[in-house]
Amino acid sequence: MNSCLAFDKRLDIFTLTPQSLLCVGGARSGKSDFALAYAERFQGQKAFIATMQKNFILSESRENNEEIPDTEILVRIQKHQKQRDSSWTTFEEPFDIPMALELAKNQKYTIILIDCISLWLSNLLCMEENEETILKKVETLADKIQKTQTPLVIVSNEVGMGIVPLYKSARLFRDIQGKANQILADACEAVVTFSCGIPLLIKG
Repeated sequence: MNSCLAFDKRLDIFTLTPQSLLCVGGARSGKSDFALAYAERFQGQKAFIATMQKNFILSESRENNEEIPDTEILVRIQKHQKQRDSSWTTFEEPFDIPMALELAKNQKYTIILIDCISLWLSNLLCMEENEETILKKVETLADKIQKTQTPLVIVSNEVGMGIVPLYKSARLFRDIQGKANQILADACEAVVTFSCGIPLLIKG
């Protein structure tokens, strides 16, 4: 037997049956594809809570509140939409995930997928909310996760394993993201981390 196999801890998606699952990893680590594949196993209508904004406000145009479409983001959104068939209902909510979760929960979907926490946190920071206020919202979400009977799968980024960011705003985002991941990991029944497309179960 190959001794390397003893160290292969990759996760079989079909062995997972938690009420709530947090998928955490770096950019292009495979977390979103895994979360979608996991949710696709559920029959019936499914809910997708999308936090990505289609538009942004140019800093020099803030006085006029001028929204400019981000063409790269629009392409990404369209690509993700094509991955979901008619069994999915999408809730576009960049700022109030707890409210969107409550709405989806009340409509009796078989599973709810939230993608992703990192964009949500970034959106709140762009609205000039402070760390304390943002983390209180994360705690509100964590409380709803624990009280929701509908199966949940949540996607979030790991951004704290690289070098210390040069700019204060980037360091603040890194710190909020790390604390948010801890809060949500504690609230979820299972946590899967991703490296090179390989899922590794670290809780549950």
